[in-house]
Amino acid sequence: MESRPPRRREEEATIRLAAVPESVSAFESFADGLAFLSPRERARLKLAGDEILDNIIRHSSPLERRRIAVRAARRGGRPHLLFFFRSSPGTAFADFAQGFPGSAPLFDPARRRWRGMGLLMCRNLSQALSVRHGSMMDRIILAFIGED
Repeated sequence: MESRPPRRREEEATIRLAAVPESVSAFESFADGLAFLSPRERARLKLAGDEILDNIIRHSSPLERRRIAVRAARRGGRPHLLFFFRSSPGTAFADFAQGFPGSAPLFDPARRRWRGMGLLMCRNLSQALSVRHGSMMDRIILAFIGED
């Protein structure tokens, strides 16, 4: 059996946040402190992460475990941002998840506003974006283009 070198832990950081709007500023402080990312990578990660976190809080609450774990890492030379949480049955997570990979923004006449513009921005900022709903945990994963 071939052994792999251990993963470099200095290129990974995790924060656990409450599912409240004030957590967005805590996430921004967390992102600002990621020394293993360039300033440009941190800016992209922070912009997309703010939008994702806000959507989780708005559309997946109340969360079963009341916490959202956010991990930033460099994997294969590319920055990644991962969100781990567990939405309660009956929340709008299914609708929220449908808005991710393929849907176009839509005008909501009842609220008189466009919906989905932020998710479109996240798709454009990242190289890959996936949403996974699981029996134990929901995951949103963004991979960004690394800087050479």
